[in-house]
Amino acid sequence: MNTIIAQVDSIQFYKKKIIELTSSSNFSENNITYIDFLNELSYRLRYTELDSMESLSKKALQLSKNFNYKKGELEALTNFSAFHLYGGNTVKAIEYGNLVLETAEISNFPQNKMKVHNQLGQAYFIKQDYPLTYSHFLNAISLSEKYHDDSYKFRMNMNLGTMFNLLQDYDEAMVFYTKAFKISETLKDAEMNAMVSSNLGYLYTQKEDFKKAKTLLLKSIAYFEKAKINQWLAFSHTTLGQLNLKLNNYNEAIVNYDKALLLHKSLNDIKGRADINYGLAKANFGLGKSVEAEEFVNESKILYESFKLNSGLERVNRLLYQIKKNQKKVSESLAYLELAENLANNINKEKNIRYLILQNAKLNIEKEKENLAIKNRLAIAQQRKYVKWSLAALFTSFVIVLIILNSNKREKLLNKKLENQAIVLKENQKNLSNINRNQDRLFSIVGHDLRGPIISLKELLTLYIEDPDGKMYFEKFAPQLREDLEQVQFTMDNLLHWGKTQMMGSSMRLERIPISDEIENILHFFSKEIKKKYIEIDNQIIDNHFAFADLDQFNVIFRNLISNAIKFTPNEGEITITSKIKDASLLIEISDTGVGMSELTISKLFKDTEHISTAGTNLEKGTGLGLRLVKEMIVKNNGEIFVKSKINKGSHFIIELPLPTI
Repeated sequence: MNTIIAQVDSIQFYKKKIIELTSSSNFSENNITYIDFLNELSYRLRYTELDSMESLSKKALQLSKNFNYKKGELEALTNFSAFHLYGGNTVKAIEYGNLVLETAEISNFPQNKMKVHNQLGQAYFIKQDYPLTYSHFLNAISLSEKYHDDSYKFRMNMNLGTMFNLLQDYDEAMVFYTKAFKISETLKDAEMNAMVSSNLGYLYTQKEDFKKAKTLLLKSIAYFEKAKINQWLAFSHTTLGQLNLKLNNYNEAIVNYDKALLLHKSLNDIKGRADINYGLAKANFGLGKSVEAEEFVNESKILYESFKLNSGLERVNRLLYQIKKNQKKVSESLAYLELAENLANNINKEKNIRYLILQNAKLNIEKEKENLAIKNRLAIAQQRKYVKWSLAALFTSFVIVLIILNSNKREKLLNKKLENQAIVLKENQKNLSNINRNQDRLFSIVGHDLRGPIISLKELLTLYIEDPDGKMYFEKFAPQLREDLEQVQFTMDNLLHWGKTQMMGSSMRLERIPISDEIENILHFFSKEIKKKYIEIDNQIIDNHFAFADLDQFNVIFRNLISNAIKFTPNEGEITITSKIKDASLLIEISDTGVGMSELTISKLFKDTEHISTAGTNLEKGTGLGLRLVKEMIVKNNGEIFVKSKINKGSHFIIELPLPTI
């Protein structure tokens, strides 16, 4: 049975040991046991006494250096990482953690190495860098399996389950929680079992399986109360409060949140306090107590802002919108609604990007495992061959020759097979990289540039239908929404054309194009934007100039280029469009007096690996897709594009297309 000492008991245990050691008549500070006790006590003070933790770590570090005790030095540095982690300084926590991992001697102390990976995983989770979180937790699991440390294996599976739980990937979270539960059952450890039950209670609360959630939470609360494990008890009460909140049991929710808040007085958990204050605000608002609700929600807002948690701030601003709306404070409520919507858009965009990055990290880790398995299989196969050769030495030389020949033949076949597999794997990897880039680009555009205006339209229509003041809101935001939807249409057109260029065998119809008419139509299409920014258009296209290209793609190319010129030209600026014939080509040039670009930006404009999306001079939105689409279509039409630009001097695009043949 693996018994985990309750936090408060372990603190008293090591304080007592230090007192006993220092009271000895022959005590010396240059004592390995004394340094170990200092480090152990320091680590256990991370939730309650950060000042004492820091001073103990400093002392242990200095004594370890004086005594050249490397284990003590690395433990002390690891504790500094934990000190900054629980103090809210994740940058410093990562700095100290990486310092420990970069030390060559860390491989001699697997327990310390697991602890560092665990802390780095937590720090990167707070920074919302989920791929690095995933990587560090998996490294800790790998070490725990190698050294048969079931306690750490349990903790890391719990951490990974919690990561996916908070990312709302409940199926993946259940996989890791199930592994943790099996470990607790094997060890017959009641505390581990209660921890898993508490986390599963949170998971089932999010999935709205309230019956299972309540049973698990009450079970864990009973254990944590008896064992006096305040951190987990506070978390379980907070989750039970959230459960009652979802069931509109506001008074019961307040009881649980109050218990959690009382426990948090002895804990160093900023996010936990923020969640509790938000829950109390929601419960009081549900009971019609707007004043109390506003006090709690403002307290939670301060806490969420202290470590920049956008998901918490989005919930807070949405609740403040409801509170101000009930108070008939229209302008204030509207301001909070706008903040909430902006945060929601950012969260959705970040969520899509992080999901793709995390999936890519998973794929890379699986590939590494697969490569390692292949190497192991090859090594085992090689070892088996050595055994066979050794046995063959006992037989006649004739048998030995036959075995060697047969072995060489098999080896050649195996090498040929591996060579063919490597070629296939390389091609598949290339295709997968292209697919990942395209998915990343599409999810980013669809998840942000298209989804945001649609959500805003939905909110405005809901207000229009359900709110007495909805018509006023609608009339106020309708013009902006119309511009957003026009941008959505423009973006969708680009996406459709870009999708066609990615398809194998997409058809083109080359024809003789009168460029003067087409450019004039495009300028007419953007007439509203041109008038809005008071931009002067100097159209010097010559009437009898023709290009030989696909008409649809010609229009997509110049709609994007003229749109960009308008976007990055300030009010009362000028755009000049000219044409001329050079050798056997037609040159169309578009110049503007806009913000211009640096040499570095120009070098990245048309690269598939880069994603450049910049707001215009009047904060016009963009996707970063247009110029790549322009480049692809110009190349397909046997043309070229050149760019000249300087910061604050404007940009000059030169498009070279073939002339019609006579």
